[in-house]
Amino acid sequence: MTAQDTEQFREFLRQLQREEHRPTPLNEIKNLFTYKPAGEAITTIRDVGISKIVQCLNVSEKSHVDLACEVLKICFDKFEPGEVIKNYTGHIMYLLRHEKSCVRKMATDEVFKAVALDQNLLPIPQFIDVFVAVAQLVTDTDIGVANKAILITSNLPSEAYPKVLEEMKIALEYNASSKCNAYEVIVNISSKSYELCKLCNSHGYIDHMISELQSDDVSFHLNVLELLTRLAANPHGIGLLKWQGALPKITKLIVELEHNRLRKLLYPGYMKFVETIAHRYPKEMLDKYPAWVDFIFEGFEDGKTRLPGTLDTLGLIGTTIEGKHYLASIIAEGHLGDPLSYTAHFIRMRNRHLIVGTTICAVNFFASLISVDKDPNARRSGPVDPRVTNKTKEWFMSLSSTPPSIETLFGICKDNYPEWRLAGLALLDAVCQHQWGEELVARTAGFVEYLLDRSTDSTKESKEAKYDIIKRLANSAAFDASIITRLNTHVEQGPFYSESALEVAMEEGD
Repeated sequence: MTAQDTEQFREFLRQLQREEHRPTPLNEIKNLFTYKPAGEAITTIRDVGISKIVQCLNVSEKSHVDLACEVLKICFDKFEPGEVIKNYTGHIMYLLRHEKSCVRKMATDEVFKAVALDQNLLPIPQFIDVFVAVAQLVTDTDIGVANKAILITSNLPSEAYPKVLEEMKIALEYNASSKCNAYEVIVNISSKSYELCKLCNSHGYIDHMISELQSDDVSFHLNVLELLTRLAANPHGIGLLKWQGALPKITKLIVELEHNRLRKLLYPGYMKFVETIAHRYPKEMLDKYPAWVDFIFEGFEDGKTRLPGTLDTLGLIGTTIEGKHYLASIIAEGHLGDPLSYTAHFIRMRNRHLIVGTTICAVNFFASLISVDKDPNARRSGPVDPRVTNKTKEWFMSLSSTPPSIETLFGICKDNYPEWRLAGLALLDAVCQHQWGEELVARTAGFVEYLLDRSTDSTKESKEAKYDIIKRLANSAAFDASIITRLNTHVEQGPFYSESALEVAMEEGD
């Protein structure tokens, strides 16, 4: 900027001394800097300073405060991320603690820009007070400010956390919303490393979270339980919960849930917690906490109300090879009943039931048990474990005896209800992951023709689902050469090929 521009800026700042006249010079400053190149503007801003603009925030008139914020933001935007914090640390600390939420938002935005670009842009020893001030804003009444504070505090360098976690405890003295914000930060930090997970625990946060499960505030209770579930989904988190002795405490709450007047509301949250851990460590956790198994299987006794949650949980456990072995063992024991027969009966009677969503869960449950592709630890090549092959075939055959299971599945895939048909295709895809499944499809009259018939599907989801199955079958040894040729042609054409579109394209080419 020219010397004349710099002098203009000084003059506008002098005019800010009279509060009633401030809007005019503030607007002049805004006009002066808005379209100036950053390099020119920064020189003048640094030479003259921003203190007098910051002082304009100390008034009750909201429009004046908003205008002063707008001017400061224009000035700040001329700087590279982090430079405002470095050059005006004192001002930023003041802005972070300002009574007006728009001011706090502007300050947190500046800190966020720096941390988002590079965690180490602001050295911890020099700027730890800034990070502490931001961490305390997780309690802010302005949701935008609180959410930005959560993002910042969740993504600091590790060396910041001993001090930040100590000072953030103030959040535990506030309301339920503030506590949940602090707990969310704790879960985010804990996911980074086992050391940080232990650090969070050493400050008492994990104990606090577990104690909150005594709350009669259902929304708060479920929010804390959801965060504990996220913590348990992380290897660091589940390790800490086991070491801390938290799982027996939560198991006790699950057992006592039967007599809790809020049972119906709390049930889904506890089921999700159990399924999250049981999915990853089925035998270890379910053998150690048999009350979890009883809790899961209660859904079969309850009937339709809790059955979808039970089926989803058992299906998630059954997606892994270890989970399949575990479910096979407890089903064989028989003292918990036969969930497969119950679920198969429910599927066969689908047309007589009004709760279509439950029957879809039942089909998806079978699909999860039979599929071997969803286990991240399973081998992606080579033969499937013969025990798994035999057990999945046995489970599928239990779906129906008259008509045969494959005929029942064929009927589901052709059903007029789109969501039901999609569930059937998911089960068919699981079946086709096995040689015995490919052979069943090959021997079922009309099944391959149905898959190749594009006119039977009107939705993108069903077209893609059938296409994925055809791709799988195109490599099968269960079909003769002519069928394989047709399958491969379909694969080459893609899921959304149509003869009419081809004809139009050819006519346009001519």
